[in-house]
Amino acid sequence: MNFANKKFFSLDTRCFKAFMAVAEFGTYSNAAEKATMSNTAISEHILRLKEQVGSELFAKKGSAYELTEAGLQLQRFIKQLEDLSSEFHQQVHQQSNEVSGMVRYALPPSCLFSPHFPMLLERRSRYPGLELKVELIPSDLVLEQVESRVFDFGFVTDEVAHPALEYQVFCEEEYILVASRPEQIASLDEQALVDANWINYPGMGHYFNLWRNHFFPDASRVSDLSLHHAGDINSIDGAIKMVAGGLGISVFPRHCVQAELDNESLFEAGNQGKPALMNPIHIVKRKTPALPKRVEVVIQWFFDMHPEYQEVRSAQKRQD
Repeated sequence: MNFANKKFFSLDTRCFKAFMAVAEFGTYSNAAEKATMSNTAISEHILRLKEQVGSELFAKKGSAYELTEAGLQLQRFIKQLEDLSSEFHQQVHQQSNEVSGMVRYALPPSCLFSPHFPMLLERRSRYPGLELKVELIPSDLVLEQVESRVFDFGFVTDEVAHPALEYQVFCEEEYILVASRPEQIASLDEQALVDANWINYPGMGHYFNLWRNHFFPDASRVSDLSLHHAGDINSIDGAIKMVAGGLGISVFPRHCVQAELDNESLFEAGNQGKPALMNPIHIVKRKTPALPKRVEVVIQWFFDMHPEYQEVRSAQKRQD
């Protein structure tokens, strides 16, 4: 008997539920109770099935109903459907929890000083098929590499308008000026900034400009290009050691130098009567094409680390 026709599959699933209840419990009244239907509904559903199959599905034996040969075939068919449905949902569930393949992202070197990368690695440990390609580059280069699709997404310290890119706030970081001795940064003005010895490293110029704009907005002629570099190094780790060694002063994200502040190998400049300089860190990605699921999953792992910014992210998505 062929049940695979459009009319048959257009039947309300309650017809199948009613049929299976009668087959299991033997009477319409018992089936109605177990299936939470009325006796009338059970009777109507069985009648609709009988009309579609074209044969009697039950034979009355005393006060109970037993399956006919056609009923037995229908019962086997419905069980097969239930098994297929269960298998389908199981596969979908497994696929939704599988994360495998390459995820490529870029971030400024200072981000490795935060707890976020170890937190990501802990999540990744549950998905052995997931591979990470991570590159440490200055924020401005992150934008270029994401726009050109070298990386799937990246972390940036500045939101630069671009028709192909979209941004979402990840967290905030604070920038501070530090030195190995408090007297090096005790009296600061426009001229003192120009006269000081500075330690330069990739990204420091951007941090300095943000810091100067916040604490010395009137010193508009001073930028990172105005500074005398007593030391240049391509590592933020090395720059911290240079400053701690007394070679010069520099601006860092606070989380990168907190340990040195705590043990007093570094000292921070005062805030000039202003609030702390907090700068948003964004995750940037291309608007199109859509990113693979594995990439979106990893991005969501990062967002889960800072749920306090979820409302801001939702607002950004609505604007986009």
